[in-house]
Amino acid sequence: MSAMHLDRNSLLQRMPAFARRAWGAALLSGAWDSWSWQTQNRLASVGAILDVLGADFPVSAATRAAMEAVVSPRAGEASKVGVTPSYLALADPDDPRDPILAQILPDPAERSDDGGVADPFEEHALEIAPGVVHRYGDRALFLLTNWCTTLCRHCMRKREWEGRFRRLSDDEVERGVAAIAARPEIRDVLLSGGDPLNLAPSFLGRVLLLLRERCDLDCLRIGSRVPVTLPQRIDDELIEEIAPAAPLWLNTHFNHARELSPDSVAAIARLTRAGVVVSNQAVLLRGVNDTPDDLLALSRALLRAGLRAYYLHQCDPVAGVRHFRVGLARALELVASLYGRVSGLAIPRLMVDLPGGGGKVVADGPQLLERRADRFVYRSPIDGRAIEVDASEGSFGGAGSWRVEADSGRRYAPRPISA
Repeated sequence: MSAMHLDRNSLLQRMPAFARRAWGAALLSGAWDSWSWQTQNRLASVGAILDVLGADFPVSAATRAAMEAVVSPRAGEASKVGVTPSYLALADPDDPRDPILAQILPDPAERSDDGGVADPFEEHALEIAPGVVHRYGDRALFLLTNWCTTLCRHCMRKREWEGRFRRLSDDEVERGVAAIAARPEIRDVLLSGGDPLNLAPSFLGRVLLLLRERCDLDCLRIGSRVPVTLPQRIDDELIEEIAPAAPLWLNTHFNHARELSPDSVAAIARLTRAGVVVSNQAVLLRGVNDTPDDLLALSRALLRAGLRAYYLHQCDPVAGVRHFRVGLARALELVASLYGRVSGLAIPRLMVDLPGGGGKVVADGPQLLERRADRFVYRSPIDGRAIEVDASEGSFGGAGSWRVEADSGRRYAPRPISA
């Protein structure tokens, strides 16, 4: 028996039982290592995900129906749920606080009137060309696609799930690059979406080179969760297409230590060897990473993978995600709990994105004007306005929530800050 086959057998044994049943043959054959196989076998419905989990994750018919009601598309629309086998295989259905399932399974709370809005940062109003958002003086956001292989339930751009998934046309890209070039104050461009690394490498490479050739930029960045949810996509083809645009920065998005799988760590190493500077921007999520031990484990895992823990974002005030929100006072305590326990390289800055296009601020930084209970007021770094932020805690539960499913004995119980 070959060493490779022995390695695959070892990997197979480390897979959870549901993943071995569904994809064990693909792992042993090597198909698992193909990004195209992962994409083709993407699970795009609640039923498909629950069928793969099977008896390992029992839910009632009523709960299943409530979950499906959250994501059922209207005629002609893409499904509003999706996950790659690679990412789902990281889940542990026996863990009531499993961080993977919490990020991909819909909850009826997403349909509640939770005070959030579809576009709290007014990106649409700040668009100067197709996909180009100019909010900060020296920086622009270039949204190339609304497509992601894995749809995160806390996504700040859930509004982009409405309708069909698409990417910018070549003409729209040309117009976007021209708009950026016409504003010489723009020195930093972030490619985002959706996820740019899900696009054809040749297309992404052309966009990067157009920006390098036509715009005078200090910094060219990509925001991507592909290293987390589809690490197989970080292959030689992709590296060859993006390398000519160096120096290139990539902000990825690991939220929990369990997400740093061997495949993901290998993908980060490939990017780093190609000269891409990779850092991590996590989101603080209730029920996912909101304990001192969760954050410490994540910080240590990032260090081992050679990643800087750059930002920890307060969950955005987007419609349908309030149940993920950690109270801002508790969030500050959680970050403070890292001091003295891990290197400063692994302590992220807690960031708050101000609604109304007010910009990003450090949660306890110089822009904080007032702090009292659930009331935090910041001065906008963009226009100086005083902006009040909802700093309260979200809550899970309610009819149909799989998190409080009685027949499986599953209960969400937040751990105390001292845990």
